[in-house]
Amino acid sequence: EHVYRRVFGQAATAHNKIEWGAKRQAWEGELSGLPSEGFYRNLLGGAVERLETSSDTVLSQRLRLGRTRDTTRIERLYFVESERSVRRTGQVETSAVGTSLNYHGVWRNLDSVILPTQGLIVSAQTGVGYSHGTNAVTGPFARLYARVTGYLPLGSAWFSQGRIELGRVFMRPGGVAPQSQLFRAGGDDSVRGYGYLSLGPIVDGAVGGGDMLFTSSVELARPVSANLPSVWGAVFVDAGNAFNAGDFDLAAGVGVGLRWRSPVGLVRVDLAQPVAGDGDGLRLHLTIGP
Repeated sequence: EHVYRRVFGQAATAHNKIEWGAKRQAWEGELSGLPSEGFYRNLLGGAVERLETSSDTVLSQRLRLGRTRDTTRIERLYFVESERSVRRTGQVETSAVGTSLNYHGVWRNLDSVILPTQGLIVSAQTGVGYSHGTNAVTGPFARLYARVTGYLPLGSAWFSQGRIELGRVFMRPGGVAPQSQLFRAGGDDSVRGYGYLSLGPIVDGAVGGGDMLFTSSVELARPVSANLPSVWGAVFVDAGNAFNAGDFDLAAGVGVGLRWRSPVGLVRVDLAQPVAGDGDGLRLHLTIGP
């Protein structure tokens, strides 16, 4: 990740991020002005992403023009975006192209942004657009998404964390939206005990993006000992899925983990087991961040 704050000698910032993993390879770039009165910045951004799951591969590109305002407690982003996705499942290839008008917002009320133990984070997204694609009806779509994460101490030793995540894409029958607008579930920050983005409706014989999303999580943690106050043990239950209307199938996972509250953020190591044996068995998850 690289940030350069004097692009061509002007009052502009260039931000480039490259991610290269086993399942996801991506480039994200953004050119923005310096904050003006009220902390508003104009931006021009783009991204290319290749996402590989156990059943398909999705290549996506997007171009974004917008305006953002970031403060300590609230982040706001307004933008127009054009995007394209190509999904390959075996010998089957489908594509979708869409243009949308969007708003994303994040509100925080925490005792600590890096290592929270009490408070709320609320993230919300909304957008409307127009799309067309392979063997699909051309027409409008709308997208809603919300995620709420809460932290609450329980007495002097125990700490709780809860999360609920909801999403919905509205389209006319036979319509299509780019894969980045649809939903999948599973993995470290979703439903533990399942592979990364391995939960969703079966589309063309493989797991694909759904037009609805529900995930939830409840976790209890406490320090391992008085001599190691920054190392916590935890137990948790996750549940949810991505699905199409009328085809909801709840997936759940339970597990135990360790938390290291490091000076730069939380490091989580979890062992999770799918409930009812509908996953791949015991799975290790490693996460860095809140």
